[in-house]
Amino acid sequence: MKTYIKLICLLILSTLVSSCKKTLDKDPLANPDSANFWKTEGEANKALIACYFKLKEPIFSNGPGQSGNSLYWEALSDNASNTSNYESFDLVMRGEHNSATTGIVSKSFTFGFQGVAYCNYFLANVDRVSTMAETTRNKMKGEALFLRAYFYNDLTQLYGDLPLILKPATLDGDFMQTPRSPKADVVTQILKDLDLAISYLPATAYTDGRAVKGSAIALKTRVLLNNQRYAEAAETAWSLIGDASNPFRLSSNYSGLFFGDQINNKEIMFSVQFKAPDDYHSLDQVIGGRMSVFPTVELRNAYEPGDPRLKMTIFEAGDPWAYNPGGFKQSGSTAEGQIPYTNMAFKKWVNTAINNASGATLSDQHMVKIRYADVLLMYAEAMFESGQGGDVRALKALNDVRARPGVNMPPKVVLTRDIIRNERRVELAFEGLRYNDLIRWKIADQVIPSVAYDSKGTKRKFKSYLFPIPLGQMDIMKGVWTQNTGF
Repeated sequence: MKTYIKLICLLILSTLVSSCKKTLDKDPLANPDSANFWKTEGEANKALIACYFKLKEPIFSNGPGQSGNSLYWEALSDNASNTSNYESFDLVMRGEHNSATTGIVSKSFTFGFQGVAYCNYFLANVDRVSTMAETTRNKMKGEALFLRAYFYNDLTQLYGDLPLILKPATLDGDFMQTPRSPKADVVTQILKDLDLAISYLPATAYTDGRAVKGSAIALKTRVLLNNQRYAEAAETAWSLIGDASNPFRLSSNYSGLFFGDQINNKEIMFSVQFKAPDDYHSLDQVIGGRMSVFPTVELRNAYEPGDPRLKMTIFEAGDPWAYNPGGFKQSGSTAEGQIPYTNMAFKKWVNTAINNASGATLSDQHMVKIRYADVLLMYAEAMFESGQGGDVRALKALNDVRARPGVNMPPKVVLTRDIIRNERRVELAFEGLRYNDLIRWKIADQVIPSVAYDSKGTKRKFKSYLFPIPLGQMDIMKGVWTQNTGF
């Protein structure tokens, strides 16, 4: 993996150099030896791996030597709080960010468009490999199209209107005059990419970190929901759920989805995969030892009495804890950080048997980005919001999630908006999805200001449904782009 990445980074050095200065200035142009590249399937695979590798930026997933990870996104919602200044998550949480804010405000834009550029470079050149079988070429194209859609969906959810860039820039191109296309046009392209990906990708289980047909169907459902296209979202999700050959299933080991039972897990549909000791991250230390991102009281109270997912998601006083023989509590703790003021910490993703307060660990939990329970809940929501909430299939989808072995919560007898939204909250807690849910439901401005972010009860501010375009990028595109409202 490392060798592949180094080789492909040489190929697209122009992207990396220009992106440090001007995120959208010059996408991959050409390797000095490009005439000798794109000759074999192996070389095409190296370029495709580079597209995936962009997901290993910590704001997308995780990485080695980091003091935080993508799970800090949860602190932008009512599910978690954050006492760290890692990548400016704290500023956004409090509503104190602006166009000059670094960290997630600027890096989400930069890294997202770098991911798009990698995919564009691959898609523009893969047909040059004349010796590759058509089925293999199409599968690779499907993966790159899926990834471009993934990056663009995140970008447009955060920033709204975007420059729609589908080809590598050329030296004689008028790139500096590229306008921001309306979000609706960006979404149209995302869906076009995903339809092609669905047609190209194999209808198999997800195993090795590479997108499959089900991954693309799930992402398409998410995109449609993000844009209130509920009937289409329901139809898309059902194309997988109702397929007799659907390879995905709910896992009987809920906690194992995040640690211990991830290999070939039929519920996981897309993830960013790691393998220690060469490819690792420090999640156990950051989440389990420092506890600088931790649950809110509001999240704890969202669980119904007797819901076992509460104890599989949140540490509470007295719970077994490797940092203290007496259980989760401040007295006697050897953890690197202090027990949060809520007297709770996150258990999800953490190896509860390891005490790693003395230093960084070689954690290698895969960072799950899409799983089958999410598809079932998206289907239930899409059916309800499209006026089909009385369909038995919609209610069954939600109750299947509740009834999984090891959870066994009693079935609901009717679907309501509140039931669907709360089920998403507790099932998908601390998976980085809640903030996007609040944004797409258009209730973030009501919910977030009601949540405290410190022990004094200081309430957060909700600034905007969009991030600002980073100031550096606006300076470059002055006179061509208009800043998002409120910034």
